[in-house]
Amino acid sequence: MERGASNCSPFLLGVFIKMVVLIEKGSPFFDFEKAKKGYFLNQDKLDDENGFEHLFANGLFWNAYKKGYVGTLFAYQGEDERWYMGGWAERKRHKDCVKAVMQVADFFPVIYAQTKHLNAVICLKAAGFRWLSRDNGLLIRRKEI
Repeated sequence: MERGASNCSPFLLGVFIKMVVLIEKGSPFFDFEKAKKGYFLNQDKLDDENGFEHLFANGLFWNAYKKGYVGTLFAYQGEDERWYMGGWAERKRHKDCVKAVMQVADFFPVIYAQTKHLNAVICLKAAGFRWLSRDNGLLIRRKEI
């Protein structure tokens, strides 16, 4: 085989290039600084009272990539014992963000998101979330079996 040539079939290589890849926080490839920077850049849009360190220590985190960094998603268990999802993404990465949200949501039989931000709602709705309470900005997604 030529130097630098892949032993992956062209079909599989094409599929991989089109995938959104999630890197979870326990991985040596997880970029903590990107996640932290994104949190502080978007802190005004997040309804978080405990801060990044608390959220990172007690939640599940994933950085999403597709031809570069897409964004960061997180999930945490609320005081009501429900799992909630949140995150932030780079501008102009809507399709990739939707795919990443769908992948993370599939880890849970039921997951909630609470937001009133239009861009977030559009992404969540495209990823299969439905309104549970518009007044409270609460959406839900149930895993299809």
